[in-house]
Amino acid sequence: MNNKNKIYISTLVIFWITFSFSILILLNIFILNSFDLFNRFLFYLLAISLPFLGIALIVLTVKAGFKKIQKTFFILTGASAIGMVIGAALHNLVYAIFIKLFGEGFWSGTGDEPVFFIFATIVCPIALFIGAIGSMVLIARKEVKT
Repeated sequence: MNNKNKIYISTLVIFWITFSFSILILLNIFILNSFDLFNRFLFYLLAISLPFLGIALIVLTVKAGFKKIQKTFFILTGASAIGMVIGAALHNLVYAIFIKLFGEGFWSGTGDEPVFFIFATIVCPIALFIGAIGSMVLIARKEVKT
């Protein structure tokens, strides 16, 4: 097996793992959100590993030398996986900083910090599904090749 073929296969494996972990983390957030210890452990494990998988997917995609449309869908998937976790972390960080600076009553009338929350829970998952579905279509049509 040559080096280019190894990068191609590695890219596909990381893509499927990233997609699976993204589905699991979204299910954990929106459906399985309970105080069960297993769900918390699963959530933190996924949240820690997802950005690294996204970075690996982007790096492997660039190295694999895919065509422009293929590269676009894979990079969109990886960047969205990274963005979901970073957006959630920034949401909590901005919330904590504003509470610290302006006091606990600061958010009482307006709710919570919405920008990074919407980015992490709506924008990034939609972008991830667009990238993943586009990648899957290209894989199914056997247009993803090196």
